[in-house]
Formats: sequence, C-alpha cells, structure tokens
Amino acid sequence: MEIKTIILWVLIIAYIIPGFLFGFKKLSGNAEATGHFKRWGYPLWTMHLLGFIEIACGVLLLFAQTRMYGIIAYAIILAGALYTHIKARDPKNIRMKPVFVGMILLGIFLFTI
Repeated sequence: MEIKTIILWVLIIAYIIPGFLFGFKKLSGNAEATGHFKRWGYPLWTMHLLGFIEIACGVLLLFAQTRMYGIIAYAIILAGALYTHIKARDPKNIRMKPVFVGMILLGIFLFTI
C-alpha cells in the first residue's frame, strides 16, 4: 500500500469517528447539544438535521466516488459552525475547533485529488 493511501485513510478515520459521535449526539437529542443549540438560538430540528448530515457525510468520505460530495458538505457545515461560535462569542478554544477540523478536511481533500 502506498504511503499516500495510508495517510489518506488515517485522516479519514480520524475525521469520521468523531464526526459519527457528534452526529449521533445531535440525532439523539443529547442534553449538552440541545443546550448549545438553544443558547445559540437555533431551532432543535436543525440540530437533528445537522446530526444526520454529519453522519451521512462521514459515510460519503469512505468511498472514493462520493468523497468530494462529503468534503464539500462538511466544509459548509464547518463554515456554519465557525460562524456560530464567532457570533455567540464562544471562547477562543471553542471557536478554533472548526478551524482545526477543517485542516484535517483539507488534508483529506489534498490527498484525494
């Protein structure tokens, strides 16, 4: 197996495992996630929708034919997350999470093209 392929799969796995966990937390109506969405002023149906999209995008990343769709959708979600954290004046360490996650996504993109 080529080193590029190994790095790509390490990045994908490092990305989708937390993505699945956070997606399932949103889908299940986790109290912490619910509290965040209420504090940000978003309706709870958006939390469930984002949870579903996060899980679906993780599945899309697993297959070469659909990976770019997952990358694009995740990039949009991350942009929205960054906007939300900035707008809510969340602490800097919280605001930076979408940036760090986006860097991993950029790595997946660069190893995919």
